[in-house]
Amino acid sequence: MKNIEAVKFLQNSGKKIFNLSEIKNLLDIEKDNTAYKKVESLIKADILKRTIKGIYYLTFNPPSDFELANSIYQPSYVSLASALTFYGILVQVPYEVTSVSPKLTKKIKFDKKSFTYSHISPDYFWGYQKVEGFLIALPEKALIDSLFFMSLGWISVNYDELFLDEIDYKKFLEMSKKIKNPVFHRFLKKIKL
Repeated sequence: MKNIEAVKFLQNSGKKIFNLSEIKNLLDIEKDNTAYKKVESLIKADILKRTIKGIYYLTFNPPSDFELANSIYQPSYVSLASALTFYGILVQVPYEVTSVSPKLTKKIKFDKKSFTYSHISPDYFWGYQKVEGFLIALPEKALIDSLFFMSLGWISVNYDELFLDEIDYKKFLEMSKKIKNPVFHRFLKKIKL
């Protein structure tokens, strides 16, 4: 298959990010080795770009940083400072994309960007939605995630920089009750949010 045909198949899939298995299926390639050679050819032709091993995207239709964050470490959703900034709750622009994952804490550097994944219990891996092609915490859950990590001393956020107008306080209280951690609840009482 010629590269131009491969591009059409990949573009028509409606996806921006692919793993080797998806490329193999979309291009109807049977052998892994053949698929790998086709991917290398597409990279050489500046059609595909490799993010981390086995994850690629179309160079003429690049994903957003948040879409990349979701794809290079799964499962995960954007939260903490990145989500708070996205919703206008935090005014500072984070220098890294922050996400949470039930997997181990990890930091990945790609293309001069940092992607940080903070471990969260699988019991607390909820409260997110799909927006513009990526998974991101709801505003209330992004605040809860941030306050939870603050209560444990893992991150710090200046309260004076939080604009809580976008927070549905009733929803925030209902969601915070799902966090079964006494340190977190003592912290909430202390800060009187």
